[in-house]
Amino acid sequence: MLNCCGTSIHETDIRSFNSNVLRVYNPVTGVRHRKASTTSEIRQKICSYILNTFPNVRRIKIVDTGKNFSARVWFKSGRTFCEKAYSIKNLYGILNDKIKFISEQ
Repeated sequence: MLNCCGTSIHETDIRSFNSNVLRVYNPVTGVRHRKASTTSEIRQKICSYILNTFPNVRRIKIVDTGKNFSARVWFKSGRTFCEKAYSIKNLYGILNDKIKFISEQ
């Protein structure tokens, strides 16, 4: 079965990952947020998948701020770009599409 980006679901295991389940409620501040340690495994899987799939990507960094995810991608050509999304699943789709588009240029 393929996800929206054309890769196998079993390669990245993104579809089964729901980052909203990992949110915790802080009664003092009244805010729901994630702990970055709970998403480190899936972020590492995405980074290794992108580095192995796209040879022109030099480095990728994905950060979980607790409310949204941000990613920065460095290419071997010197080009960089940043993206943000509220879910890791959406960020993965955005990164995959944008890296494919930049690689084709």
